[in-house]
Amino acid sequence: MKNKKQLILWIFIALVGISLVLFSKKPGLILNGSSPSPEPNLSSSPSPTGQSSVTEEPFLGMGGLKSPATCQISGTATFSSSNSFISDTKIAWQNIDSQGRLINWKISPADDLAIGPNIFGNLSVPNGEYNNLTIRLPQNPKSKNYTALASVTYGQIINGNVEVKETNCSGQVKINLNY
Repeated sequence: MKNKKQLILWIFIALVGISLVLFSKKPGLILNGSSPSPEPNLSSSPSPTGQSSVTEEPFLGMGGLKSPATCQISGTATFSSSNSFISDTKIAWQNIDSQGRLINWKISPADDLAIGPNIFGNLSVPNGEYNNLTIRLPQNPKSKNYTALASVTYGQIINGNVEVKETNCSGQVKINLNY
C-alpha cells in the first residue's frame, strides 16, 4: 500500500514538472513579474519589385508597425450629370496601424471637389481596399477634368517611440465631367 502511494506521488510530481516545462514555453509568459518589452525589428530587405519584404508580422501590437505603410489609388469616375456618374475608382492600403489614421486627398485643379473616404474608421486595417470612391462635385466646377492624388498617415515604431508618418499613394484617380 505504501509503495502505491509513493508511486502515485511520483507520477503526480512528474506530471506537474512536465506541465511546468510545457507551460513555460508558451509565448508571452511572464515568470518574474516584469512585463515584456519587445524590441522593434525594423530589418527588411528590398525585393526586385521594390516592395519591402519582412520575415515577421509587421505589427508590434497597439501603437505601431515595424513596416512603413503603402497605398495605391486607381481608376476613373465619369459624371454624365452633376449627380450621376460611373466609377471604377479604388484605394488599397497595407500596414495601416489604426482606424484613426487619415487619408488625405489632393485635387488638381484646386476646387471645392471632395473625395473620400478620409479616415480608416470602419475600414479594415492593416490591409484592405475601398472600391468606388465617394465623390462630391463643387456647386460650380472650375474644370471638366480633375486628378486626385492621395496620401495616408500611419504609426511606426522608431527607436522605441511611435511616430506618426505620412506616405504618398502610388497612382491617381481621374474625374471627368461630361455634361
